Amino acid sequence: DLRSPWDIALAGRSLHIAMAGSHQIWTMNLDTHIVQATVGTGAENIVDGPPEEALLAQPSGITVDEDHVMYVADSETSSIRMVDTVSSHHVGTLVGEGLFEFGDVDGDASGARLQHPLGIDYDGGTLFIADTYNHKIKRLGTDSLMVSTLAGSGAVGHDDGPMAAATFYEPGGLSISGSTIYVADTNNHAVRAIDLDTGMVRTLTVDF
Repeated sequence: DLRSPWDIALAGRSLHIAMAGSHQIWTMNLDTHIVQATVGTGAENIVDGPPEEALLAQPSGITVDEDHVMYVADSETSSIRMVDTVSSHHVGTLVGEGLFEFGDVDGDASGARLQHPLGIDYDGGTLFIADTYNHKIKRLGTDSLMVSTLAGSGAVGHDDGPMAAATFYEPGGLSISGSTIYVADTNNHAVRAIDLDTGMVRTLTVDF
């Protein structure tokens, strides 16, 4: 039985599931159809180490890089976690400190702060993050380990235009395709599109 799965990411023939309700990552082998917990004990906290001993806290977004390393938006600790079950067999923390440590701080990942991020996607060495309660889209370099605001002024609203001036309302998910980031702008009941080439944000017209 599953428990509040929030997101999925495919790595080869392994389908990783962000199991928010049990504070774990589960994995389904698409060849054998076996599903099992692969990361986290089920207790809620922020503890690094071997995957079977690490603690997560409501993992809500998940993505993988070209080496099948997982990156997780671990919402209740306002953190971004790294999970390598392929080579190093280790869970680490890129951003975040604890269950009650949150904020809106850019800069070096060790001191940067997010607030309840729900969505994450990876592209070419950069993690794009839906920093949900800060009403922003942020980016984190996996090599530079620097966090910066990509789009959103931080104010609540539904304003298109230049990325720095645009406003969102609790963006909950995102996906990058080419030079466009599509954002599920949850409380605006809208899909927004961020054009990385022009630096503009627009609301996607959905025609049913």
